[in-house]
Amino acid sequence: MIVEEPQYEPEYEYVDDFSDLKVENEEEEIARLQLPPPVPQDIRDDKERIATIEFKCSGCDMQELVHYFGQKPPFAIGVKFREDTYVMRDPFQAPPQRWKLKPEFYVAIGAHCAMCNKVVCKDTSCSIYYTKTYCLQCGFAKSKSWPVEAQTKLRKQLTD
Repeated sequence: MIVEEPQYEPEYEYVDDFSDLKVENEEEEIARLQLPPPVPQDIRDDKERIATIEFKCSGCDMQELVHYFGQKPPFAIGVKFREDTYVMRDPFQAPPQRWKLKPEFYVAIGAHCAMCNKVVCKDTSCSIYYTKTYCLQCGFAKSKSWPVEAQTKLRKQLTD
């Protein structure tokens, strides 16, 4: 007995029509699809990465060039200081890729004393921060109106 295999008809019709993929001149099409040559970086982008603002602490004479002075550094996305602050990019971190919006690490170096306007660094031997930055002399004079915890912190800082 011979058994015939049943004939199955596909549910769809296969059409070998790739006419829309055919290219008249293949070399021209390849040249058209090539990436454009890299655009040289704008000179302003390079200058942005160079620290140009001079910072010198009046307490310890530390000198450093910083990238920004103000409250909202453009490279530290989402950061806003309560007072104008000297800020530099983290020197140990590679620059972020240009096309990615990524905050950079930063170092807050110092600020102006809220009373005498001297430039002081954030080191505990030069300044104290309580709602604002104060040099140690002004901080000690102003501390009498501060809460006990802040006064204790300042006294401990002065004895160390």
